[in-house]
Amino acid sequence: MFLQSKHSVIFGILLILFSNLATAQSDYIPLHHKQYTLFDRLDIKTANDSIFGFSTMKTFNRRAFTNRVQEIDSLDKAAILPFSLSKIDRHNIQQLLMANNEWSNYDATHAKKKGLWNTFYRNNGNMYQVKTHEFHMSVNPVLNLTFGNTNDGTGRTYINTRGILVRGHVNKQIGFYTFFSENQEITPDYVRQWERTFSSLPGMGYYKKGTSINNDNRIFDYFDSRGGFTFNGGKHFDFTFGYDKLFLGNGIRSLMLSDFSAPYLFLRARARVWKFDYQNIFAQMVETHRRTGDFLRPQKFMAMHHLSYQVSKRLNIGLYENVMFGRANGFELSYLNPVIFYRSVEQQLGSPDKVTVGLDFKSNLAKKFQLYGQLVITEFVASEVLNYRRGDWRNKHAAQLGAKYIDAFGVNNLDLQFEYNWLRPFTYTHRDSTGVFAHYNQPLAHPLGASVREIVAQVRYQPLPKLFVFARAINYLHGTDPAGQNWGGNIFLPYNLRTQSQGIFVGDKIPQQTFFMDANISYELIENIFFDVNAQLRRTQLNGVNTNHNFFSVGIRANVQRRTYEF
Repeated sequence: MFLQSKHSVIFGILLILFSNLATAQSDYIPLHHKQYTLFDRLDIKTANDSIFGFSTMKTFNRRAFTNRVQEIDSLDKAAILPFSLSKIDRHNIQQLLMANNEWSNYDATHAKKKGLWNTFYRNNGNMYQVKTHEFHMSVNPVLNLTFGNTNDGTGRTYINTRGILVRGHVNKQIGFYTFFSENQEITPDYVRQWERTFSSLPGMGYYKKGTSINNDNRIFDYFDSRGGFTFNGGKHFDFTFGYDKLFLGNGIRSLMLSDFSAPYLFLRARARVWKFDYQNIFAQMVETHRRTGDFLRPQKFMAMHHLSYQVSKRLNIGLYENVMFGRANGFELSYLNPVIFYRSVEQQLGSPDKVTVGLDFKSNLAKKFQLYGQLVITEFVASEVLNYRRGDWRNKHAAQLGAKYIDAFGVNNLDLQFEYNWLRPFTYTHRDSTGVFAHYNQPLAHPLGASVREIVAQVRYQPLPKLFVFARAINYLHGTDPAGQNWGGNIFLPYNLRTQSQGIFVGDKIPQQTFFMDANISYELIENIFFDVNAQLRRTQLNGVNTNHNFFSVGIRANVQRRTYEF
C-alpha cells in the first residue's frame, strides 16, 4: 500500500538485506504512555544524555530507553548517581523495568511464581507473556469504559473501547507490535460540530454514525487499528515500517508533526552517529475528501527529515524539512534521497509540491528546567518580513516557545509546563488539497489549523505511587472565516482563493476566543489499569455569543490513553 507495486519490490529487497544485518531490536513505546513522564524528567535531570537527549521525535525505542533507565537505576542503588531521584521516581523506574522485562533483569527477583490460574499476570507488567531466548510476546487487554454528562444538550456521553495490544520480538532481531480496538462513543457537542464541518472524527480515520443496535446519529462507531515492525540495519541504523502516529517536538503541541490526525502508513529510518540523530519519514496519507460512503479515497505522500544535533552540554537543536505531494504513478522516488534538500529536488522536477522548513531547540538547565521551541516557515519573502506591518499573506510561518519546571517549588514530582504558540494565517495551506499539511481531513500540526494565538499551562503531580493528578488550561484566539471568504484560518481552503493579499493578521476575520480546562485524577488499580475521574470546562466567544461546554465523566481504562478533545 505504501508504494506502487514496483516500489514495494524495492522495499522488500531492502528489508531482506537489512534483516540479515539486524542486531537487538524492539518495538516502540506508544505515545502518551505514563512512562513518557519519567523519560521527560530524566531528560531534564541528565541534561545531555545520549538517549534521553535525542527525544524530540516520538515514539521511543523500548529497548534503548529501558536499558538506559536500568543503568540509571544501577547507579542510584550504588549511590553514585550525579542527581537525585525521589521515592516516586524510583517506584516508576521499577514499574517500567517490570513492564519491559524482556529488556531488563527485573524477572530475576520479582517474577510471580503462579499468577492467575498459573498463566495470567505471572509478571505484574503484562497479562500474558511468553519469554524465551529466541522469542518474546506480551499480550494485554485494551479497555476504556467511560461514562459522563454534559450541559450542552448532549446529555449522557460515553466511550466504549475493547481491544488487544500485542508486542514482542523474534530472536531480538525483528520487533513487532499491533493494537486493535472496537469503539463506540458519544462526544460533547463541539466535537460533533467539528465532525460536521470537516467530515472527520479527531484522531481517527473511517467511522460510522449509529450502530447496528442503535441508529442514534450522535454515536460514532469505528475501529482503531495500528501496528508495525522494527529492525536494525547495523550498529547506527534502525527502521520502522508501520501504520500509526508520530510526534515531533518537546511541547504539548507540535507545529511540525503532531498526533492529532488519524494514523497513517509510514517508513521511518533513523541514524545515530556521534552527536547527531537523523530521521527520515516517508508516509502515505489521504487527501481532503467529502464523506460520502465507501469509495477509494485519494492518496498523497509526505517525505520528511529531521536532524538533531547536541551542540553543547545544555543545548540541542534540530533542523526540519518536509514535502507534501501527489503523483498519479505513486511515490516520487527522488524524495527517497535521505541527505538532500527537498526544495532543490522540487525545483529540478519542476513540481508544484509544498515544502516546509523549520528549526527547533531544547535546553536543559540546573537539572530542573527545560526551555524549548519551534519555528516553521512555509514561505519566506524577505521584503515582506522586513515590512511586517503590511500583513502580507505570504508571511506563512508559526512559532512555539515553552518551558518545563520539574519538582516545582521543592515539591517532588510536581511538574509544571507553560507554552505559547503563534501561527500566521495561511500557514500549512496550499493551492490544492494535495499540498495542504493535513491527513484524512485533519491537520497534521496544530488542531486549529492556522491563524492562532495560544497559551497553554499544564500541571502533573504524582503525590503517591498509584495516584496521578493532571490539569491543563488552554486559552486561544483563532481567526475564523465568514461564509464565502478565505482569511487563512481554515487550512483546507486553497490560498489562491484568498479574500485579499495584505492586511492579514492572526485572529482575522471573525475571532473565536476560547478557554479550555481539563482536570483528571487517575488511580492505578494494577499496572496500567486506571480508575479515572475527569472534568472539562470549555467557554467560547464567537460573534458576541458565549457558549459553555461543561463535561464530567468517570471510567475504567486499561492499556490505552485517555481520549481527549483539546481544541
